[in-house]
Amino acid sequence: MKLDLSKVEYSKNDIKRQVTIPSYLTKELAYFIGIHVGDGYLRCYKRKICKRVDYNIECCGHEIDEIEFHKEYIVPLIKKLFNIDAFVRFGNRSTVQTYFRSKAVFCFLNRVINLPNGSKRNINVPEKIKLSSMKIKKYFLMGFFDTEGCMTFKRRYRQKHYYPCIAVASQSKNLIKTVKTFLDDCKIKACVSYDTESSRNGKVFIRHEIDIYGENYVEMWFNEIGFNSSKHLTKYDIWKRFGFCPPYTNILERQKILDETIDVNSYY
Repeated sequence: MKLDLSKVEYSKNDIKRQVTIPSYLTKELAYFIGIHVGDGYLRCYKRKICKRVDYNIECCGHEIDEIEFHKEYIVPLIKKLFNIDAFVRFGNRSTVQTYFRSKAVFCFLNRVINLPNGSKRNINVPEKIKLSSMKIKKYFLMGFFDTEGCMTFKRRYRQKHYYPCIAVASQSKNLIKTVKTFLDDCKIKACVSYDTESSRNGKVFIRHEIDIYGENYVEMWFNEIGFNSSKHLTKYDIWKRFGFCPPYTNILERQKILDETIDVNSYY
């Protein structure tokens, strides 16, 4: 799909850095949009003292489980799409942030792709993704689940956690509804729960969730869509090797389990 870039404005710094803007909706761009819908953030604000306008693009994740993903995947992807060297830093509440500033990229994501400036409470899948091919939709799903999704394993009356589940949740009901239709198109059966109460940092909010249960549909997910983030892949690799994956481990522990420097059975 060719994109109309007439609404994109370049700052002097964009021109100096030779920032590039994609003119077609490629699989890499669809994946980046999925990342942004999951854990990204656009913010445009004017500084009080110098009156300069900053155009910030950020993506957040867990400081341990996702630092590798940010450095080895998100940063190179931003370079490939926009010719920008993004920065990785540690934020508050055990987070890692990949961020950069660019008026051109901000305008592109906000005005062309229609990603919101500020709150994403009512965000939905961009229309350009909805109207694209199934291949593009799958890359969007991969980016969205890589950042916002989780992979867990349940006991289901056994001693060890063997039963796989891939889940994703959002405060936006429309987003979850659209993602569910994409999964239906992929023939991946998923359960949806709407309007459930959840709490985080002492605050109660309403969220909506999709769950993909069972070996057959989880394997279908990996065959049709898959993950790039080692946060998920290490869990999958442990499950495939041992037939179960213990809960409450971080990526460093899981890598040691796979290297066999930690006994996976020691968690029971």
